[in-house]
Amino acid sequence: MYKCSVKAQLVLDQVRKRCQEDTQTNNRWYGRSGNYMYIMGRENADGKATGVCHKFAEDGSHKLCGSFKILSDGQITRFTGMSSADWRNFMSSAEAEYKAKYETAKTEDTATEQKVAV
Repeated sequence: MYKCSVKAQLVLDQVRKRCQEDTQTNNRWYGRSGNYMYIMGRENADGKATGVCHKFAEDGSHKLCGSFKILSDGQITRFTGMSSADWRNFMSSAEAEYKAKYETAKTEDTATEQKVAV
């Protein structure tokens, strides 16, 4: 499996969810000007998720049309074929999920540590 930061992975999960809704696949979606797919690139040491985007032609072939970059903090800086409104939705949903899963766990751990008798 591709490794990236937790926040970048949560954003990718939102993109996959959109792809599932559009095409029942993990990497294809319907954009404003056609059908697209993304292909993951190499893993990055700093936790960002990167790759390329392809656009499908009428005959079913596809051609490189751009790329995507999701920073380790979950910010999308580039995602060819998706609107900036989609970006904002993905980032806000991922941030809410991060807060619900990980920040609540930190709060509970801190509360437990304070209750332990020494």
